[in-house]
This record gives sequence, C-alpha cells and structure tokens, in this order.
Amino acid sequence: MLYRLETDTVLTMDNAWHIFRPGQITWQDGRIVSVGPINHDAARVDQVIKIPGGILLPGFYNGHNHAAMTLFRGLADDSPFFEWLQKHIWPREAKLTAEDIYWGTLLAAVEMIKSGTVGFADMYFEMDAVAKATQDSGLRGWLSRGLVGQEDGGLDKLSEATEFADRFHQDPLITPMLGPHAPYTCSPDYLARVADKAKAHHLGVHIHLAESQAEMDDLREKFGLTPIQIAAQAGLLQVPVLIAHGVHITEEDLPYLENLRGGVVSCPISNAKLGNGILPYAMLTQAEIAVGLGTDGAASTNSLDMFQEMKAMAWMQKVQDGHPERFRAQNALTMATRGTAAVLGFPGGILESGRPADFIVVDSQKAHMTPDLDSVANIVYAATGADVLYTVVNGKILLAEGLLTTLNEADIRQQAQARAEALMAE
Repeated sequence: MLYRLETDTVLTMDNAWHIFRPGQITWQDGRIVSVGPINHDAARVDQVIKIPGGILLPGFYNGHNHAAMTLFRGLADDSPFFEWLQKHIWPREAKLTAEDIYWGTLLAAVEMIKSGTVGFADMYFEMDAVAKATQDSGLRGWLSRGLVGQEDGGLDKLSEATEFADRFHQDPLITPMLGPHAPYTCSPDYLARVADKAKAHHLGVHIHLAESQAEMDDLREKFGLTPIQIAAQAGLLQVPVLIAHGVHITEEDLPYLENLRGGVVSCPISNAKLGNGILPYAMLTQAEIAVGLGTDGAASTNSLDMFQEMKAMAWMQKVQDGHPERFRAQNALTMATRGTAAVLGFPGGILESGRPADFIVVDSQKAHMTPDLDSVANIVYAATGADVLYTVVNGKILLAEGLLTTLNEADIRQQAQARAEALMAE
C-alpha cells in the first residue's frame, strides 16, 4: 500500500535542513517515496492520514541500551557507580530468566515506542528473548550478547553470540552485533578473540569504553593504557564499533580513532547520575568522529525517553563549555536521529526519498509547545515523550494517536511488575 501523512510541519533533517510548512511524507514497502510540500494533485494513494498541528520528523535511534533492565528501574538509586553495579545490579541479573528478559524488553519497547524511538542498540544476554520481544514490538534492534571473559574464559558465550548472529543476520529489523562488555571485565586476549570473530562473521562491535574515571585509573595501573588504546591493540577498532559513553576519551586517544567505522554514543543522564562526567563532544566532532545519543538501561537512567536525553545533552554541553551558542538544539536533535544512525552505519535519521520509513509525529498544539517560533528548539527543549502521536518503523504504524498498535501495555506492565517484585524478594 501507498501511504501519505500530511501535517503542519515537516523537519526533514536532510543536509540542507529543509522544513516544509505544511508538508507531507509518502511511503511504501518500508521506504520513503517522497517528502515535501503538500501537493493535492499528486498520485493517488491508498491511505491519507491528516494530523493538524503535528510536527513530523525522523524517529529516534537509542544508541545504547540494556532494555530488560527496566525491571531494575529505581534499584539502588544514588549509589556510586561500581557499588551500584557490583553489589546491586550484577547479583540480581544473575537470577534473570529468559522470560524475565522477554517481558523486561517488551516493557522497554512500550516506553520507547510511546516516546518516539524507532530503533535501539541493546547489549544484554538471552538474546533470543530480546530478539523475540523486538520482533513482537516492530522496533528495529541492533542486538549484541553481552560478553565477559578473562583469558580463555567466556568462549562459550562468544560462540553463543556468533550463533545468534548467524540465525538473525537476514532479519529485516534485527542487526546482530558482538558485545564485549568493557576492558575491565574482558581481558586483552579475550577482546582480541572477539575482534577476530567480528572480522570473520562481518559483525560490528558494541562496547563500553572510557565510561568512568575509576575505569581509566584502574586500566592505566594494570596496563599503562587507556580503554581506547586497549581496544585498539586488541583489534576492535578495525571493525565497525559502537563506543558506549566515551566520557573520558582524551586527545591522546584520537590517533587511535582515525578512520573509525562507527562512533561514540553519549548517555548524558546516566553519566551524570552515576557521577561519571560529560562527553567531550566538541573534541570528538572536531576530529570528525560520529556521535550519537542513547539512554543506557533504565536502571541507571530511569527513563528511556530520548527527549530527556536531548535536553540533558544540550544543558551539560553548555555548562561544560560556558558558551551556550556552541551547542544548539540542532546538535542534540542530530545526535538522536541521524547521528546515532551514522554510528550504526544505517541510512535512517533523515526524511528523504529512498530512506527507511522511520519517523514520528509530535503534537505541537499544547501549551508548552506554544508559540512555535522555532520547531527544532521546541522539540528539544519543550517537548517530552508524552507528546508523541505517531511512531512509524519500516513503514508500519506502531503508535497511532498515542495508542499502541502492536503491544498490550496493560499486560506487559502487569507481567513486568510481578517479575520485578519477585527478583527483589529473592
């Protein structure tokens, strides 16, 4: 079928930043056919959707998530990073079943769809359960089995990860990756083995690097190297790589990141909440490194709302730099859309003919969105996930007039609540 959606404002996010008022998008078979001003003489379509007062824009790609950690939302909040991770998160993660992870991922999908996310990069375990939840929701997923290994340990999980990748490599919405957790949980030898597997199976890598000062200090003491340098020596930077966090990347790391395929995904709320710092955005972009945006898991960021991440990113960069004009709303919106897509090597995040039909419509007819003097600024600084009316992924409408079309939210919330309570009681 050929669809057309008409609304008051279209933010294309293309290279020229074209904005159409009013405007339309036409799509078919998961691809955009046309974007531009409304033309009532255009070819007949099968269905027309008219949304007065809407702002149409590319959907968000959440570049770093642990989706099933929605089950741990609010657990041990306000704890120091490694205490939070080692004493509270890891012990309970060890108790998770595949069913827990399925329902936790579905809960994340509900939240993401309703707040305008069209795809997410996930690192966790029991990835068949994550993949099933992703398929059931209709979202795109870049899915990687989290890997922890010292010396020869963890090779069974690496084999499990490559077998998962082989099973899903032709899925239209799922892109498998390998997910070595971090240099502080994976030895250099193990990271090298992961790099070899990634090359052999033509897979990208998703890894936490340079997230905290404690990580930096520990790895310098053990190896005399930064996390980026360890990853480079292991060969991980020779394949497409999604670097999660990157808060403490330094100028001495930049030569190792030349010709990087992939990029860095910032999670500003998680990084601030856990006391880990602020991404050196200006340094990375000046080095022509792609930079995207993510939420991290709901255990550390509490919300999977990318609108909040855009606000936080902008505020923190302005505070850090002291020159508010240097990081603009446009920068934050770019990170959440085409920026993360670039890190993932995906052609989304831009509304133009031939690109994936992944887009959202935001309601501009609310008090906090009035007046509309600058639609981009309103999207970043004023809007919230609750303002999303439509979410479309691969041409399929997952949210229409604020209502989910693929998932039963009440059932999912009930299951997630019961499973979270059981995990806390054990």
